[in-house]
Amino acid sequence: MKSYIHRLFFVIPLILGLCSCNKNVSEDQGIRSENQLKINYAKAITLDISGGFPKLQGNPIFFSDENDSYFYIQTANGIGTFDLQKGGKPISMLKLSEIENFRGGTSTAQNHFLPVSKNEFLYFDRINDEIYEIENSKVTASQKMARIMNSSPKPQSGFLKFAIKEENIVTPLNVLEIYARPPYNYQKLENTIGIFKNSLKEFDSEMLLPEKYLGNNVNAYDMLISFDYDPKSNQFIINYPILDDLLITSDFESIERIKATPKSQFVDLTNRSGEKMGEWKKEYYSSNSFFAVYYDPFRELYVRHYREALSEVDYESLAANSFKMLDPRNKNYLLFLDKSGNEMHTMDVSDYNHLYIHFGKEGMYILNDTELENEDSLTFSLFTINKN
Repeated sequence: MKSYIHRLFFVIPLILGLCSCNKNVSEDQGIRSENQLKINYAKAITLDISGGFPKLQGNPIFFSDENDSYFYIQTANGIGTFDLQKGGKPISMLKLSEIENFRGGTSTAQNHFLPVSKNEFLYFDRINDEIYEIENSKVTASQKMARIMNSSPKPQSGFLKFAIKEENIVTPLNVLEIYARPPYNYQKLENTIGIFKNSLKEFDSEMLLPEKYLGNNVNAYDMLISFDYDPKSNQFIINYPILDDLLITSDFESIERIKATPKSQFVDLTNRSGEKMGEWKKEYYSSNSFFAVYYDPFRELYVRHYREALSEVDYESLAANSFKMLDPRNKNYLLFLDKSGNEMHTMDVSDYNHLYIHFGKEGMYILNDTELENEDSLTFSLFTINKN
């Protein structure tokens, strides 16, 4: 089961181009047509990746602080850092072979970096089931997961923002590991969030799978949990792909629900019956879904990414070439809400590679590239965001 997340990641649709930035969501979709945000294209930022960096390498890796925004590209033996505010300039390269006290292999393979500050990373070694904390090119803590996690499923690494480090390290869990075979029909609720404490010496799991999953057939795509974090309020914002609501919590016990959906009961599970990846893919794209959530800390906005169902004709046409899933017919939107749950704006991002989205002090970055036509560069569009 542990390979499902990695394999599924590369068949989820992603997109390119220019969008209708001030698009109102139509009344028949059920979203108010209020436009309380002004989102404007500012400029393009092109990264030179000719120095051995792979293009569209899979996992979108970003980090922003009050001063800068960075994009990261993982290579076969390390991770490179690009400064988005300085025109995409490459500024550093961290190699596993040069990290002090690192005892893992020198190839990243299916392993994953995650930045938690400019010079600090988490590193999830999925091959050896080990987590590392790395700061200034030195391992400061590490742990074999089997020593502290017992029978808990492993972290869901390699999918969007898969961990957050504040006082503890918090990560969604790959609950697919618990069940033997698809389609998954949940008869009991399992915890879905893992918490690594005390410099990786302790582990707890929290936050039961929402009750909507009980008794329903769901497939692997329905279990790709995403989340983000509001550092000012110490709250996690959690996206379960089949729920109309975002779940907001600071302790994973007291939970606030904020409706963030184009219409009630947006996701229909009645077509979930497949047992193979190709069947899952068709079920997923042939129905609506909530793909991800982002938190914009600079403007205090929740941003929920959702996609609309493809017709069977469009699905068959696009699925003939997996990269052609990156197509304007595959409709993807960003729904912006304030912290009270008021809908502020909806943006059509169907023409972009919408997996690569990030919010920095200067605005929203979204990747233009959806094809491998130019192996030497990547281009982001930067949009400014202002409240009316």
